[in-house]
Amino acid sequence: MSKTLFLLRHAKSSWAETDKRDKDRALKAKGISDIINLASAFGPKLKGLDLIITSSANRAVHTAILFAEAIGFPHGNIRIEPAIYQTDDQELLDMIKALPDEFNSTMVVGHNPTLTHLVNHFITNGIYEMPTSGLVGIEFSVDSWKNISQQAVKSVFKSFD
Repeated sequence: MSKTLFLLRHAKSSWAETDKRDKDRALKAKGISDIINLASAFGPKLKGLDLIITSSANRAVHTAILFAEAIGFPHGNIRIEPAIYQTDDQELLDMIKALPDEFNSTMVVGHNPTLTHLVNHFITNGIYEMPTSGLVGIEFSVDSWKNISQQAVKSVFKSFD
């Protein structure tokens, strides 16, 4: 058995509404089309996805919902986790390691720099920055989320160069 973690950075958001709090920023039209195109292109790689956990920021929740709709993933399996909004990579890793083992494939929708740091925790050839609508999939040769580590990485794919 294995565990697969998908890390998805929210789609491009708008800075136009200066009266809104950062957490409430909406997606730009380009962000919406980018995430739908990403889901169409990479949806087949996500067969067996059990759970999507997203930051509570508007742009992350919207990204998660658009992605889920594009791949036919049930909304009932999307969990909003407020702690992801301003967490660091170690706290996010602890959250992932605490996932129930009944879930074999999980996606986390979040923010930079946390996602970039988390990806670099697992892969040997690190990335400079996770782009908006960037997706990284990491498969681990473990039976339990608590055992995910760089040494357990079986395969990695990225939706960007």
